[in-house]
Amino acid sequence: MITGEIKRYLRDQGMIKVSRSLKEINAKAYRVHEALFAERGREPGLEEIAEKIAVTREELVMAMEAGAQIESLQKMIYQGDGSGIVLEDKIEEPENGQESLLNKMLLEQLLGSLEAKERELIYLRFFQEKTQMQIAGELGISQVQVSRMEKKILKVLRERID
Repeated sequence: MITGEIKRYLRDQGMIKVSRSLKEINAKAYRVHEALFAERGREPGLEEIAEKIAVTREELVMAMEAGAQIESLQKMIYQGDGSGIVLEDKIEEPENGQESLLNKMLLEQLLGSLEAKERELIYLRFFQEKTQMQIAGELGISQVQVSRMEKKILKVLRERID
C-alpha cells in the first residue's frame, strides 16, 4: 500500500520539484505551439510562442526545460543476446585537459625517440589513417615489411611506456 502511494506521488508530482508557474507556462506553450503549427503549417519559433503567452523567451525556455521528460540512466537502449546497453554506457566522460596534455607530451617524446622512417610509418598509419598497402607504396617497400615494422615499433613503444 505505501509503495503504491509513493509511486503515484512521484508520477503525479515528478521527481524534480517544478514551480506551478513554470508548469502553467509550459502547458500554455504546448497549446499555443499546437495552434500555431496547425494555423501556419510550420514549426513556430520560440519568440512567436513567447509573444502569444506574454512571457520572455528566457522564461519560456526555462518552462520548457522544466517540463521536459526525464530519462533514467539505467534505461535500456539496446537489448541483444543476453546483454543490453543502458543509456549510462553511451555517455562519454569529459576529457581531462591535464591528462590530455600529459599524453600529448609523452607521445611527442616517444615519437621523437624513433628513427625517421619509423616515425613516418607511425604518422602515416595512425595520424593519416592510411592502410599498410598505401604506406608500402609511399615508402617503396612491401606490405609485409610495413606490417613487421609496425608491429616492432608498437612493441618498442609499449616497452618504453611501461
